[in-house]
Amino acid sequence: MRHRCRIAPLVALAFAALPAQAQSPAAPLQSAVDARLSELEADLIAFRRDLHRHPELSGAEERTARVVAERLRALGLEVRTGVGGHGVVAILRGARPGPTVAFRADMDAVRSDAPDPVAFPSVTPGVRHICGHDIHTTVGVALAEGLAAVRDRLAGSLMLVFQPAEERGTGAQAMLRDGVFGKETPAAIFAVHTSPYEVGRLGTRPGVLLAGRDFVRVALNGSGDLRAAADSVRQTIARVPTIGPDQANAPAPEGFIYAEVGPLRRAGDGWVLGAWITTAGDAARARARRAILEGIARMALPGVTITPTYEERTIAGVTNAPAVVEAASAAIRSVLGEETVQEVRSIIPSFSEDFGAFQERVPGAMYFLGVSNQERGWVGMPHSPDYVADERAILVGARAMVAAILARLGA
Repeated sequence: MRHRCRIAPLVALAFAALPAQAQSPAAPLQSAVDARLSELEADLIAFRRDLHRHPELSGAEERTARVVAERLRALGLEVRTGVGGHGVVAILRGARPGPTVAFRADMDAVRSDAPDPVAFPSVTPGVRHICGHDIHTTVGVALAEGLAAVRDRLAGSLMLVFQPAEERGTGAQAMLRDGVFGKETPAAIFAVHTSPYEVGRLGTRPGVLLAGRDFVRVALNGSGDLRAAADSVRQTIARVPTIGPDQANAPAPEGFIYAEVGPLRRAGDGWVLGAWITTAGDAARARARRAILEGIARMALPGVTITPTYEERTIAGVTNAPAVVEAASAAIRSVLGEETVQEVRSIIPSFSEDFGAFQERVPGAMYFLGVSNQERGWVGMPHSPDYVADERAILVGARAMVAAILARLGA
């Protein structure tokens, strides 16, 4: 999960804790998977801690990919490596025919020089898992372990997509260019992302869950006053947003537009100005693009040539398919409890994700996975220097995703 702004306390308002709820009986296949996951809980926690101790930045996930691939091969899955960089794709085939359903887990870590407040700290200087990708990856491995135990009763296939370079916002597109799905385009794709919800809770919503980011590059050339032209471009872009910097870390409704203009830089004989445009929804994106390009086109400055390039979905964000969310959430509630899944009512402009690049090909849903523990003072706010995740969330996330996957497979 990428964020471009300092995290403010207001972000936590979007991740309020939920009341406790009794569990409902699971279906026989789910029960068998749950039993296997319970047996493996200590092993899965050890796997996560190993990943946490050895974090790797975007594009450098060599060790993480290797240990994931080794574990999946040991389970008898079909494994491809080197997909879109260090990406790993594995398929677990059930004994009976049926659709393919995918789960995506990102693997990269981020730069952080802050002390790691756990008993198993990072041994890589300046790099830490403070976005929860070690949890996501372990949930993916847990799905392989759990569903492999019932593959003789499984109709259909599970595709596991372990993605590199999410923090850089390039990994999903790289895997797509490299044929991540091959000839087996899934019927649906799921993902989880750690969040400040209390452990045992999840959150999602149909439609936009995380805003997308576009990038506009404006080249300025000629013999005229290029700095004055750049100021005019800045002013044009500044008139487009519906929220300002003071609102970037606060919950916002769908449809907002937020802009971050970068510094003016030399480019040959001219100058280049770049800006990130964050939008929540296609209508907002179209409105922002039109306003910026039309505003620049109206500018007529002596001796200055202004050439804008507008790149949509540089970071895709997350847009959940309503039908997928409805069916998956019903299945999760039947396993974990009626009030386990909360509907997210707002969007935090400062956060984004590239999972939506997969969703543009395959209908899918992402769930925020609670990893906080209020009693112990652990807060799982992504990218916070004091990020700590309650490892019980591994089984919560795995059980929830098993429920969603089995429901889509028709089990």
